[in-house]
Amino acid sequence: MQKCGLKSVVRPKRKKIKEDLYIKPNILNRDFKAAKPNEKYATDITYIPTQSKMMYLSTIIDLYDNYPVVWNLSDNQNKSLSLDTIKMLANKVDLSGAIIHSDQGIHYTNKDYTSYLKTLGVNQSMSRKGNCWDNACAESFFSQYKCECIYLYKNRIKTPFDVMEITEEYFDYYINYRPQKRLDGLTPGEYRLTYAKS
Repeated sequence: MQKCGLKSVVRPKRKKIKEDLYIKPNILNRDFKAAKPNEKYATDITYIPTQSKMMYLSTIIDLYDNYPVVWNLSDNQNKSLSLDTIKMLANKVDLSGAIIHSDQGIHYTNKDYTSYLKTLGVNQSMSRKGNCWDNACAESFFSQYKCECIYLYKNRIKTPFDVMEITEEYFDYYINYRPQKRLDGLTPGEYRLTYAKS
């Protein structure tokens, strides 16, 4: 290479910024049943590819009736995605004393997220490392969402706006029109009304 005057291109090494991770115990311990709304929540993030960019969906599900109380779509998978989603939930309900369960991803173990949950009086619970069954409810919801929405309409998904549009349609369908065996054949919306009337 020296004789021919050639030089190799060497990529500079990127410096990784180390961040403290705040791992919490598995309080939920696969007990996915709740006696009332706003007692136990499961949260997770999934990705949806489009022709132009990747989209990310963050959802928080009430384990009382599988009701997706809030969801948040973004084209950026940074830490603010999970934090913004939990803020949306905190604006809807009083979270003091509630359990919010997640995996051990950076979205849920970073200082901003864990500190915010602490100020809300939330009991933060996390799956054991590498154990998807510990967050089976959130995983199952995303599996249904992708099978009944994303895969079904994949030819329609070209832009982030398309993802937003079909996701809004799906959540309306899931809450108000999709009966569930676990909920005695009622939809999450109908089942929640039975609690309000009791």
